[in-house]
Amino acid sequence: MRRQSCFLILSAAALLMFTVALRAQDEPTPIIVGGFETQGSVTAGYRFTDIRGYRPKYAELFNLQKGFRLMNFNIFGRAKEGTNPFADSYSLNVSGLGGDPFPGGQLTVHKDKLYDLRVSYRQSRYYWNRNDDAILPSPSGVSPLRGLTTNHDWATVRRFGSANLTVHASNNLRFTFEYNRTSRDGVNFTTRELAYFGFPDSEWGGYMRANPYYVEAPINEMANRFSGGLSYTVRNWNFHYKAGYQTFEQNLSWNNIESPQRSINTSDPRTAKELLNHASWSEFRRLKTPVSEFSYAGRPTKRLDLRGSYIFFRYRGPATMDSAFDGNIRISSPPAVYVPYAVSFDSRAHLTEPNHVLDQGFSLKITDWWNLHTDYRYSRLTLDSLAEFSSLRDARTAAEGEMAFAWKTQTHQLDVNMEFIPTRSLILRPGVRYWQRDVEVLEDGVLDDARTKKTKSLSPTLSVYFQPSKKFSARGDIQRNTTSNPYTRINSHTDVGSRFVFRFQPTAKFSIEDNLVVRNREFTDQDFRSNVRMNAITATYALNDRLSVFGGLSYDSFFAEGSVTFVRGPAPLTNIMQEQTIDRVWQAGLALKPTRRFGINFTGNFVRTTGASRISGEPPYYGPLTWPMATGTLYYDFPKAGRLSVDLGRTYYVEEIITGNNFSANMLTIRWTKDF
Repeated sequence: MRRQSCFLILSAAALLMFTVALRAQDEPTPIIVGGFETQGSVTAGYRFTDIRGYRPKYAELFNLQKGFRLMNFNIFGRAKEGTNPFADSYSLNVSGLGGDPFPGGQLTVHKDKLYDLRVSYRQSRYYWNRNDDAILPSPSGVSPLRGLTTNHDWATVRRFGSANLTVHASNNLRFTFEYNRTSRDGVNFTTRELAYFGFPDSEWGGYMRANPYYVEAPINEMANRFSGGLSYTVRNWNFHYKAGYQTFEQNLSWNNIESPQRSINTSDPRTAKELLNHASWSEFRRLKTPVSEFSYAGRPTKRLDLRGSYIFFRYRGPATMDSAFDGNIRISSPPAVYVPYAVSFDSRAHLTEPNHVLDQGFSLKITDWWNLHTDYRYSRLTLDSLAEFSSLRDARTAAEGEMAFAWKTQTHQLDVNMEFIPTRSLILRPGVRYWQRDVEVLEDGVLDDARTKKTKSLSPTLSVYFQPSKKFSARGDIQRNTTSNPYTRINSHTDVGSRFVFRFQPTAKFSIEDNLVVRNREFTDQDFRSNVRMNAITATYALNDRLSVFGGLSYDSFFAEGSVTFVRGPAPLTNIMQEQTIDRVWQAGLALKPTRRFGINFTGNFVRTTGASRISGEPPYYGPLTWPMATGTLYYDFPKAGRLSVDLGRTYYVEEIITGNNFSANMLTIRWTKDF
């Protein structure tokens, strides 16, 4: 209700400004508002939508709904020099109001040599909802979808707000004050297994793997940051320091969506009797930390530049978790015996997370054509928690305990790069990166060998820029990374990649750009490898200010193969995972202006994906799809009144395996733009 009221107020303000603009356009004198010479523009309109098929998929990709919209509202004002003691200029930019998924705005106020104020807000809606009721073909007819990822849905909103004030005390000294606020809330639907402290793995472990339940999980989280600092410049040196306070709070709860409820693993007939009656789970965290940030950059000599920074923060606070669930479990097979159970579980923990990040680097000009750049980063991230657990099953089996958990990560990164400039048309930048990460995990003071590892990598690199003429240029990067003792089985042991960009512009009106990416990764000991091939070419032609066209084609090929090992459950515990896809995207656009006031714009793309992603023994869940999207615009500029635009968009989305996600949509938008 509050957002609707704000929208109506802003819409009324925009219409009022629109009326003023119409009157002012007929007058030769500029608009004067509060002593400021003011100009700007406003765009408002109405969108019509026609959606057929699976609407949640449309909401995930577009989420553009019908209704009145204030697309853009921009206003800028400047006072005559010395006439306003409070401000010299201001600007307000607002877009996407009225229900679009990414609204935002920014207000800036400036007084020369005194202050700069910037207040901004933006919002992002995230929507993801697969058709969990879809079916797959099978030899016996059809079978329901299985697996975890097809039962994860999100409908959340992120909001970002900030206020930044810079006060110029002198030419060399500036003070800064900042406030940032980030929030996320909404509803998630996910799958959860019913784990609790002290469960017997021989009995409960198989039950958890066989029975992931679909649950509703509302979430609410919020972060606030207050900080103040100063910047000081003396000769060739700049110093910056910022201190502040930051908080983070999260509430997450989930419940089963019906009672009694069967798990998503409907392919196992035994789960039909392992029904969940009731489940509730709530988690809460509140963390607070001081913030200290220092950075500097300077030039002690004409050939040497120094730079560095140090960041410190230490989160501390409580974390709690409470849960209760009851249902039926199979305790023997064969013959199968199903008995009821009831579990309650809670934990209380205190978290401490001190973190240090140190950067230091320098650039040395050895000769006029030879430079040396060196940067080093050290980070130490620590998580210490002390938690108390207690659980009760069937009112007779109690488990209590205390656990001290510590996760310590130290990272060293050193980059050394040479820069050679033998001619104006050629730049060579060979270098090497050394990276080391030490992870140490302790539970109750005992080292966990499975999660404690020391990983090292060495990466030689080469960057080249070559421009033999004004018509042609090329740049590229080649990198090889060799890692010892990768942390997980899907971390590559060797990684060889390259990227090249070629640009050819034979005339001022015509240009072609091509991007090429090649990357090979593998971890032989774990049978993991992946290959990426990407190429995108785009051509543009601008005959004059009345005609321009562009077209392009991109080709992406991805292949990955590895083994997947399950901790518990029926054989086989190790399966083969394989993903192989080829993406092709065709793009085209046109801007045509037949007359001085009438114009036509068109943009479109056509996406085609082939291949599939699968685990051995299971049907593929993702495969070939087709997704075209085109938008055409007709506009006409009326003298003094503004521009009338009509946008027509057409799209459809077709998956060949899971047809339940398919949809088609037509979007018509009529909008009016007025400059004042």
